[in-house]
Amino acid sequence: MKGLLNNVKYKWLIILSGAVFLSFSSSLFSQQEDIGKEVIVVRTFEPSVADASKINLLPSLDDTISVTPVFSYSILPTPLSSDYEVEPITPARMTAGPVSRLRGSYLRLGLGSYITPYGELSINNLRHNQYSGGLFLRHLSSRGSLKLDNEEEAFSQFSDNEVLFYGKRMGRRNQLSAEAGLQSDEFHYYGYDTRIDTLPEKDDIRQQFMLASAGMRFKSTNTDNNFLNYDISLDYSYFQDRFDVVEHGLEFGSTFDRFIRTQEIGAEITADYYGHTFSPDTSNLVVKFSPWFRKADDEWEVFAGFHSYYDQFGEESKIYFHPRASLEFSIIRNYVIPYVGVDGNLNMNHYRRVASENSFIVPGLYVRNSNRSMDLHTGIKGNFTRDVSFNFKVSYAVIDDMHFFVNDSVGLIGNQFSVVYDDVELLNYFGEIGADISDRLNLLARVNYNSYSMKLQEHPWHRPVLDMRFSANYNLGDKILLNADVFYLGSRYAKSYGNDGEIFEMEGITDYNIGLEYRYSNILSGFLRFNNLSNAKYYKWNNYPVQGFSVKAGFTYSL
Repeated sequence: MKGLLNNVKYKWLIILSGAVFLSFSSSLFSQQEDIGKEVIVVRTFEPSVADASKINLLPSLDDTISVTPVFSYSILPTPLSSDYEVEPITPARMTAGPVSRLRGSYLRLGLGSYITPYGELSINNLRHNQYSGGLFLRHLSSRGSLKLDNEEEAFSQFSDNEVLFYGKRMGRRNQLSAEAGLQSDEFHYYGYDTRIDTLPEKDDIRQQFMLASAGMRFKSTNTDNNFLNYDISLDYSYFQDRFDVVEHGLEFGSTFDRFIRTQEIGAEITADYYGHTFSPDTSNLVVKFSPWFRKADDEWEVFAGFHSYYDQFGEESKIYFHPRASLEFSIIRNYVIPYVGVDGNLNMNHYRRVASENSFIVPGLYVRNSNRSMDLHTGIKGNFTRDVSFNFKVSYAVIDDMHFFVNDSVGLIGNQFSVVYDDVELLNYFGEIGADISDRLNLLARVNYNSYSMKLQEHPWHRPVLDMRFSANYNLGDKILLNADVFYLGSRYAKSYGNDGEIFEMEGITDYNIGLEYRYSNILSGFLRFNNLSNAKYYKWNNYPVQGFSVKAGFTYSL
């Protein structure tokens, strides 16, 4: 039925198409008949096409049915079989490597101008995991003479000798060491007042110091912070001069410290006794107890504690108390570290200590203990670069009974020194810069400036206001070692001890020194040393000139 209807539609479509065609043809033929008429065109023909209008509609589909897919799967584990067979590896074994020969001993000999022989011998045992020990010998003397201001030659000869035995036993958590030695230093009081018409005899101005000492030390070596660390020592000394002045010294020292969680606590306990034969009332006992506390991390460190002293001198006794505290913190880690602190101490000025400070003192000189009751300091340290470090500090100290050396005019010629005292306020400026330019070259510069505020004395006798040092060391391929030092000691004032109290101004000191060492082999090297290159004539102590330009040469041989 549907097909029949379609055939009828096609037939009517054909009939209508034919009728339209006949009508169009008839009209065409009727126009051809009037074609002979005149047509006048008044303008040129301008064809134009009208703009198309686009239908900008997108089809849309509204689906009301939403289908969510659901997946369901499972994994069936299947073991992967492999035919690889593991072959065992032979374990590594430590074999004894070659051990380099250890040379623990050496001999050094030299000779210098002013007839100055020099010798040093050090003998040590070789490798041992429990014991070490050795022997040390040293000799330095000079037989030359010095000219004083009156052009007279002074007996400035001296001789220093030392013998030292030492040993150590090392355990798992501690070590025990002991030593015994003997020193003998001979010299002359050659620096007298040249305005006096005299020439002292050599035997009259000869002096000799002899020191015999022995001591032992017991120290922990724990690496675990949970254990108590300790360091205990006991030393005895016998000191005598040529005029039979004898001093006995006994020193006990101990320190203890331990970490408790993140902080460290500790204490120092010491007792020093010195007795003399020249006066029964000058025996001195000083006992110190000093507890402390420290806490630190990577950025800061704080320290707090105190010193307490019991000072028994003859029948008199005193007690001193000094607070201790410090704080440092890192603004830029390892580069800028400011610090501030307060401290104090009691200096025990026994005969041997004062003689080591100035050998030309009056025999048997008694010097009172000096008390540094307060020492405030602040500064900044760190590194300009990885290879250049610095430290700048300012300190203010109050010192009671500070001693100063003055020429003792009681002996007429002023070739020995006594002391005077004063209570001092000391302001110190300190600066230091060190530079490791390379593995071969390093430099050091240091400056000290002191400002003294005194009550009794006019000047800080024999103490410079300014001192400086510059050092340089150069290593050329571990074959040639060079070092140079420049020292500067500012002007100082000296005074004669007597009724007149005459004051002398001593010029500043500039000293240039150069050293050279040539390593011929691992066991043999030679050295050459030049001192006081400018040949300057200067005085370390009033009336006592030092040697001018001198040279020393020698060799070192490893045994």
